[in-house]
Amino acid sequence: MIHLGLWLPLLAGLLLLILPSLGRTFAIASAGISLGISLVLFAGYAGQGVAYASQTPFLPEAGVYYALGLDGAGLLLWIAVSLVVLLGVWVADVPVRFLAFALMMQTGLLGIFAAQDLIFFYFFFEATLIPSLLMLWFYGGPDRLRAIYTFALFTLVGSLPMLAAIFAVRFLGGADSFLYTDLVANPLTGQTAVLAFLGFLVALAVKTPLFPLHAWLPNFHQQNHPSGLADAMGTLYKVGIFAFFKWAIPLMPDGFREWQGLLLFLAAFGAIYAAWVAYSAPDWKTLLAYAGVSHMGVAALGLFSGNSEGTVGALYLLGASMIYGSAMFLFVGLIYKRTGSLDIQPVRGLAKHTPALYVLGMFLLMAMIGLPGLSGFPGELMALLGAYKVSPWLTFVAFLAVIAAAAYALTAFQKLFQETPQAQAVPDMDGREWGFAAVTVAVLLLMGLYPKLFTVYLEPLGKAIAALFGGAS
Repeated sequence: MIHLGLWLPLLAGLLLLILPSLGRTFAIASAGISLGISLVLFAGYAGQGVAYASQTPFLPEAGVYYALGLDGAGLLLWIAVSLVVLLGVWVADVPVRFLAFALMMQTGLLGIFAAQDLIFFYFFFEATLIPSLLMLWFYGGPDRLRAIYTFALFTLVGSLPMLAAIFAVRFLGGADSFLYTDLVANPLTGQTAVLAFLGFLVALAVKTPLFPLHAWLPNFHQQNHPSGLADAMGTLYKVGIFAFFKWAIPLMPDGFREWQGLLLFLAAFGAIYAAWVAYSAPDWKTLLAYAGVSHMGVAALGLFSGNSEGTVGALYLLGASMIYGSAMFLFVGLIYKRTGSLDIQPVRGLAKHTPALYVLGMFLLMAMIGLPGLSGFPGELMALLGAYKVSPWLTFVAFLAVIAAAAYALTAFQKLFQETPQAQAVPDMDGREWGFAAVTVAVLLLMGLYPKLFTVYLEPLGKAIAALFGGAS
C-alpha cells in the first residue's frame, strides 16, 4: 500500500495535466484517497522501527535500491503532507492545472519521508523542485523570474556539495550500498565526516530554512500565486529538519559534533532575527515567510541539542507547522479573494463583515504562536526544554522569538480585522471554506490536546539520536 500512496498523486496530477476537464472533483478525490491511505498506514503502524519496508534492486551493481519504509517521524509528516494537499485542492481558487502541479509535488514530498536509500532520497529531494518551480513560472507574480533564479541559485549551491557528500558517505564509509541500514552501520568518522557533514549542511540549511541561507524564501512567497496553495506546498517543502534527523546526523555523528555549536547559534539567532523582520513585514506573505523561518529556528535548536526531548519536539513542531503554516497561507488566500490585496498596512476592519473568517483567522494565529492546547505548543515546549539542557542562553534567545510571534501576528491581525470597518461589504465564508475550517480546527486541536497520539512513536527515534551522543535524555 505504501507504493500506491506514494505514486497515486503523481499519476493523478499527470492525468489532470492531460485532461483538465476532469476538474477539481477529480483532484479532491485523488487527494482524499491519498489521505485515506496515509491514515490506514498510521493505523497499522506497530510503533517501533521502520514499517512497510520494501526493497527492490534498481542499480544493484552501484548499490542503489528502490527502498521505501516509514518510521514514526515519516508517518507523521506523510499524514501532514496528505492532509494539507487535500485542504489546498479543496479550498484554493486556482486553475485545474495548478492542482495538477500540487498533486505531482505531493509524490516528491512523500518520497522524501519514505525513502530508505540515500540516492532515492536525493532524487525525491531534487525532483520536488520541478512542480514547485512550474507553479511559480506559470502562475506567479510579475517578478517571478527573479524569484526563480534566486531559488535555483541557492538550490544549486547546496545540491552539488550534498551530492558529493552522498558519495563520500558511501564509499569512504565502506558501506555495501546506499541503503540507510548499510550506511548507518558504517558512519563516517574524523575529519572526513566533518567535511561531508558540511556538504549536507549547506543543502539542508536552504530547505530548513536556516539563517542565513533563508534569503530566497520571502521573495519566493511574495511572487507565488495569491491563493496560497503554492505557498502551502512550499511550507511542506521545509524538509531540512527531517533530513538532518534522518540522514546527516546518524550517518556523520562526528561531523555533527564539530558543527553543533555553530548550528545551535544559527538556529537561535535565526529564530529571533526572523521574528523581528516579521514584525515590520508590509504584507501577509512576507510575515508568514519570516514566521516560518523563526519557527524552524526553534525546531532546529531542539534537534541540534542532540537529546531525546529536543529531537521529539523538533519533529513534532515540524509536523504541526506544516499544517498551521499551510493553513495560514490558504487563509490569507481567502482574504485576497475578498479584498484583492495582501498588504497589512491598509486598515480593513473585516470583522464586521466576516465574523466567521475572523474567528478562523484568530484560531490559526493562536496555533501559530503556540497557545497551550493547540498544535504549536507541544513541539515548541519540548524543543526549548531539550535545548535548555545544552545552552540556556541560546534557549532564552529563541524563547524571545516565541514571545515576539504574538506581537507580530496579533498586530497584523488587528489591522486586518479589528480597526475601522471598510465601507464595502465582503462575503463571509461559504460552504467549501467552512469544510476547510472545520477540518483544520479539528486537527490543530487534536495535535494540541493529545500530542501523545504521535509523540509515542517519535520518542524511540529521539532516544536513538541521544544514544549517538552518550545517551542524553
